[in-house]
Amino acid sequence: MPFLKYAMILSKCNAVTTCAWMLLSLFPAVIAGHALFNCSSDQTVRRGMSVNISCNYKPSNDSESFIVELQSNSELCSVRKMKNSWTEQLCRNHCRFIWIQETAQMAFEVSNLQINDTGIYKCVVTRFIPPPSVILREERTFVQVIAQPTVSVSHVRAMGGFLMMLCSSEGFYPSALDQMWIRNGEFQNASLTYSINKTNPDRSFTLHSYLNISDCVNYSCWVNHSSLSQPTILHMTECYRNGDENGWIILVTSALIILTILIITVVCERSRRAHHRSPVRMNDTPASDLYSHVEYEIYSVLGDHRPVPCSPVRVHSSPQ
Repeated sequence: MPFLKYAMILSKCNAVTTCAWMLLSLFPAVIAGHALFNCSSDQTVRRGMSVNISCNYKPSNDSESFIVELQSNSELCSVRKMKNSWTEQLCRNHCRFIWIQETAQMAFEVSNLQINDTGIYKCVVTRFIPPPSVILREERTFVQVIAQPTVSVSHVRAMGGFLMMLCSSEGFYPSALDQMWIRNGEFQNASLTYSINKTNPDRSFTLHSYLNISDCVNYSCWVNHSSLSQPTILHMTECYRNGDENGWIILVTSALIILTILIITVVCERSRRAHHRSPVRMNDTPASDLYSHVEYEIYSVLGDHRPVPCSPVRVHSSPQ
């Protein structure tokens, strides 16, 4: 029995000691008049938009002087409150401090968010008057910046000349994206396609998906991403023939073009040779010219008295 009483007394002492340590741990905050609250929240924002990060701290009286900071990987914005006035110490161009006097609410606005701005933002309120310096509140907000993919479909040719369809989703974030092919309303097996995924300089992603085609049916590209309110579906409205038929068409067309060029070349060469060939010249004087010359001589002898016309005189050349 004495041992049992001793154990009960010892357990009560341990409980009192634990409570005392708990009170002592809260003593600085009680002296300061405030308790430290840690809070966390998540926000999803589209690329290029703005986000408000609330501090959720209301001063108890106007005599307090404190500093409110917005921190990420570095300090983004810092303001100081002295009595009833606010003084901006440091704020980057895309950050600004918001103070609503009627409701005594504080917040920070971060504008034009990009993919690189994804991360944890921390609002810290630190009192420095009256001393000592005490952190009154620290609130964390995880901001997820998302980017919507730009989807396009087109026809391309592989190295062997085979026709393929290409579906591209460009500039999306985060990386989780579903992209599939639909043939006549049915999803195609992923083993029939192959994809290329790459990371862009701005940390966004691009996915290229290729599909071999050998028939003339309806194909569609189906894309789903967290930034989309519903999946995007793009249809191919044009029909292309593939395989050996296209190869034969190209071969016959090329042969006809070459044959036409050869025919034109031969015709032009023959025409050029005929143009440069020398003509045969005749040395005999035409009969009409000779008759005119004899008539002129006769008129000269008669002194321009023109007799009755007579039969033309034929001149025969004597043999040598």
